[in-house]
Amino acid sequence: MGKRVYCLYRVSTKGQVEKDDIPMQKQRCHEFAAEKGWDIIAEFSEKGVSGFKVSAKDRDAVQEIQRDAALGKFDILLVFMFDRLGRKEDETPFVVEWFVNNGIEVWSAEEGQQRFDNHVDKLMNYIRYWQASGESLKTSIRTKTRLGQIVQEGRFRGGVPAYGFQLVKKGRTGKKNRELYDIEINPDEAPAVKRMFDLTDRYGYGGRKISTILKNEGIINLRTGEPFHYSTIQHILANIMNAGILRSGETQSEVFPELQIIPLEQFQRVTKAREQRSINYAIKCGWETEKVALEDGSEATVVRSSGSYPRKIVGKALLSGNVYCGHCGGRVFATTARKAHHPSDHPERIAIYKCYNRTQHKEQCDGPTTYRAEKVDSVVESILRGIFERAKRVDEKEFLKAQVQISNKEYQQKLKLAKAEYSKAAKELSKWEELMLASIEGTCVFTPEQVKKRMDMVQGKVDELSKEIEALQMDMSEAKTISSEILAQHQQLLSWAELFDSASIDEKKVITSQMIKAVTLTRNYGIQIEFNISEAQFLNGMEMG
Repeated sequence: MGKRVYCLYRVSTKGQVEKDDIPMQKQRCHEFAAEKGWDIIAEFSEKGVSGFKVSAKDRDAVQEIQRDAALGKFDILLVFMFDRLGRKEDETPFVVEWFVNNGIEVWSAEEGQQRFDNHVDKLMNYIRYWQASGESLKTSIRTKTRLGQIVQEGRFRGGVPAYGFQLVKKGRTGKKNRELYDIEINPDEAPAVKRMFDLTDRYGYGGRKISTILKNEGIINLRTGEPFHYSTIQHILANIMNAGILRSGETQSEVFPELQIIPLEQFQRVTKAREQRSINYAIKCGWETEKVALEDGSEATVVRSSGSYPRKIVGKALLSGNVYCGHCGGRVFATTARKAHHPSDHPERIAIYKCYNRTQHKEQCDGPTTYRAEKVDSVVESILRGIFERAKRVDEKEFLKAQVQISNKEYQQKLKLAKAEYSKAAKELSKWEELMLASIEGTCVFTPEQVKKRMDMVQGKVDELSKEIEALQMDMSEAKTISSEILAQHQQLLSWAELFDSASIDEKKVITSQMIKAVTLTRNYGIQIEFNISEAQFLNGMEMG
């Protein structure tokens, strides 16, 4: 009987499996073993396993072969080429050496035997896998680059299309004259995707709540015939392709309108809402520390969330996560209480706001414990309605014109002053340059060192003013986009104004949290409102101080 042989075959992609690469490797190894008079007693095939990305310890076939090697079950490990064992330069050379050290000969049907008789053999063994690793890395870079180019061209990069989309053939052919697939919106699936985004955007709902609502509305996953699982909904809400943008790794395409199930602005709002309402958001971005003036005139350093979406959607209270106590600066939370103290089978409960410090640490707060949510919310709603009414009365063209004129006037004034200072400094620099020549010739009262020191100072001022002028010119150029931003804010206000009165409490919570950064409550229902910065700027523009 000849030497006992184990064969290992590997392909890294499914495409290679379809191209019959493993049968090719197998045939060549059988021919090689027959030439040598060896007996193949076991064969192992790895399909779709990357020798560059997957460690040997995570490859079942390699682990089983190593166990049998330690037990002396075979004499030779045969592969088509050595890179079938792996392409990791920091691992594969040592795996090969391990087999040899354990009495197993390692052979390639194309490259011969790998020996370790001297240092040159060890070096060549390492160099082989270092080169293989480099080739894998280059292939990876080429693949990523090409996939990035494909999505930028508006073509699908392959795989199963996301829910809401489908693959179609439109006559486009590839290099081998095969008809290729293109991606387009699936008209049967897209309404469900749009509904998911609307529920999150308008009501702030999460995956589980949306799953329940879709089930009640009879909307099911057409691919499974079952109700949508909440994790599927989360994946759909996170997929920017729904906004018409294709992505491959870090590469993103421009917006393709024909692939837009939802507007990009809505996707961005939903993404921001989901991020800010996540458990890890406060940890990720930190909490804002602010100094606030308390009711008694003193100041307190308080911690406030940087989010602009309600932390709590359920419940009858309008405010959530943005209510604070004016007596201690602490957080006020929404809850419920019995309307009457006498017992009954079904006591009516009303929404209230409670100061956390007053409830849990009475020594830290001398303000009221609770506030009726109905009283607070009615004041807030009244203020918001007033804002909406004023927004409706704004003449967009005149307002935008005034805003742009104010912005341009400010920049022009700053630019004029900066240029005047620059001209003055440049003249002074020219003067000192002339004095330097005179100083070198000995016809100046200042020494060259003194002149140089002054020149450096003036040069620094010239450089600083030059940068300031450049920055102002850039800001002035960017200021031209202010009109479109203000228009978008105004349109959003009008949209909220149209919706607010007929909106559910869930919708009102989302609208309110978008507009209001903080509400501070004090004794006798003193209410102070701080608007989000973008809305505040707009409101000030409407002279709502």
